[in-house]
Amino acid sequence: MVRHIVMWKMAPSPDAEERAKAIKENLEALRGKIDAIKNIEVGINFNETDSAADVVLVSDFESAAKLNEYQNHPAHKAVGAAYVRPYVSERRVCDYEF
Repeated sequence: MVRHIVMWKMAPSPDAEERAKAIKENLEALRGKIDAIKNIEVGINFNETDSAADVVLVSDFESAAKLNEYQNHPAHKAVGAAYVRPYVSERRVCDYEF
């Protein structure tokens, strides 16, 4: 199994909270659209320290090949283009086998 974790900081914006909710809603909606996903969860941070990320994605896949399938799926790319990349200022990722 492979776990894929992504953490984002939202770009400064008066509607950053609503944009974070849209990221959560749209990424979690991929569950029924991309068969490669075993599990997907998106959390919105409440920790107010400077080192905290604002949004985290934790998702599981059977293999690195299935993770690659997810990452290249048109539905995933569409969510990234419409809801994530335009509104975040920083991204960190970690992929590992478990």
